[in-house]
Amino acid sequence: MKHATTYGVRELARLAGVSVRTLHHYDQIGLLTPSSRTAAGYRQYGADDLMRLQQILFFKELDVPLGEIRAILDDPEFDQI
Repeated sequence: MKHATTYGVRELARLAGVSVRTLHHYDQIGLLTPSSRTAAGYRQYGADDLMRLQQILFFKELDVPLGEIRAILDDPEFDQI
């Protein structure tokens, strides 16, 4: 049985080249919500979260404001691919 890959907040931050504080901020504003939390309350991110973070960073490079990025990514008509 294959287990899904999960990342802690520090590991995801390292992989994406952002700060832990940035990930906490994205969670706080509802832009990137962790897939789950441990019993101790630590954020756990999955592969889908990593893909969403990559999309967020792409739009940030284009100087799109965070509120607009959230609206784009949450739009049901947004093509994920």
